Amino acid sequence: MAQINAIEIVVSQFLQGLGEWLRLPMVAITALGYEEFFVLLLPTIYWCFDQMVGLRVGMVLLIGSTFNTFFKFIFHSPRPYWISNSVKAYSTETSFGIPSGHAQIAASVWGWLAVEVKKRWFSIVALVLVFLIGVSRLYLGVHFLSDVLLGWLLGGLLVWAFAAWHKPVGGWLSKQSLGTKLGLVVASTAVIMLLVLGARWIVGPWVMDNTWVARAGDVDPYSMDGVYTLSGTWFGMLGGFVLLTETKGHFLAGEGGWRRLVRFVVGLLGIMILYLGLGQIFPRNMDLISYGLRFLRYTLIGLWVSWLGPIVFEKLSLLEFEKKAEK
Repeated sequence: MAQINAIEIVVSQFLQGLGEWLRLPMVAITALGYEEFFVLLLPTIYWCFDQMVGLRVGMVLLIGSTFNTFFKFIFHSPRPYWISNSVKAYSTETSFGIPSGHAQIAASVWGWLAVEVKKRWFSIVALVLVFLIGVSRLYLGVHFLSDVLLGWLLGGLLVWAFAAWHKPVGGWLSKQSLGTKLGLVVASTAVIMLLVLGARWIVGPWVMDNTWVARAGDVDPYSMDGVYTLSGTWFGMLGGFVLLTETKGHFLAGEGGWRRLVRFVVGLLGIMILYLGLGQIFPRNMDLISYGLRFLRYTLIGLWVSWLGPIVFEKLSLLEFEKKAEK
């Protein structure tokens, strides 16, 4: 792999050689591939446009992020600026390189949105965005070409698999009892945790190359924080969705006029309180208590987005639920 990286580094050198004037636009483009951007996009769709589309986007995002973390742990590959001083670090990252998380998540989420929207113009825009996000990672010096290509491949495969399976699986789940649905939420959460923890166990003892450390700076590529972030968000989001639909049904996300903007603002305020507020209170040590509290924090965020937020919106007369058909 080191020999391949040595050859691929020419790509980043070429792109950076085009000039520093590209730095600002590339930073702006790469922002459209950050998980934080999609974390804002998900509730916007869920609360203000289409509940089920928002849920599916959230699932694609979290499944894709889980597999990305899994493969990063397995391959434990460096980033260009970790191995060569000839590549400028216009951005820095603390995780491993391959596969590119930006490329993979962009391909899966924007790709899935193209499937949902079913408009040619949107599909073209989505493809252009996915391509530019991948290129931005090469220019910024944080990924090799193979990182981006594998990310695009995995993202595309996820879109294909989700498109093939979400309807039959969703149809089967709709016929199950509340207890079965919540049990499956717990089981799938455990799978997410075990998949990433298992990848770390497979790799075993591993020490980062000293030359990588010297250029990368203070990084912790095997940090377990992401495991509890992903599993907690998944647990809260799906658990909240099940509780909401079983007790209240589906809500009319695409209706409300100006109220859609208000519920977005109120909902975002709730997310920020949980994210920043609990982030200040909960400890960030690498121990079971800290990890447990991190899991709780993101579970609450997921619950707020999928369940508690819509309940609050209804109480404030910002949201209406579909009327259930009389039996």
